Formats: sequence, structure tokens, C-alpha cells
Amino acid sequence: MELLWSSLKKRELANLAGDHLADVADATEQGIHRINHTPQLPWSFLAHTGLTIHPLHPPNLRKDQ
Repeated sequence: MELLWSSLKKRELANLAGDHLADVADATEQGIHRINHTPQLPWSFLAHTGLTIHPLHPPNLRKDQ
């Protein structure tokens, strides 16, 4: 969760001075879409936690393919 938040703060929310809370919500949603469109990124956030992840790589990103 921390890496997701950090990624949003460094990109979509950096220097954001919205007039309304909806501006922040929109920017956050755009950031979540950006992260979802980069399949390795969410997995790297999970891997960084040190938890055991099964499978080690998502099915569409396995190294043996």
C-alpha cells in the first residue's frame, strides 16, 4: 500500500492544487489506471513487501514463456 501511495504522490498528486476534492479523486483514479496498465508494477509493489507470493509471477508475466 505504501508503494502505491508513494507512486501516486510522485506522479499524479505531485504539485496538485485542485479546487475541489473531486480533482484529487480524479487524479488518484488516473494514477490507479496508470499502475493497472503496467502489469509489472503492482506485482513489484507486492514483491517489495517480502511476503511469499504464489504464483511468484502472474500467469501472463512468467519468465519461462
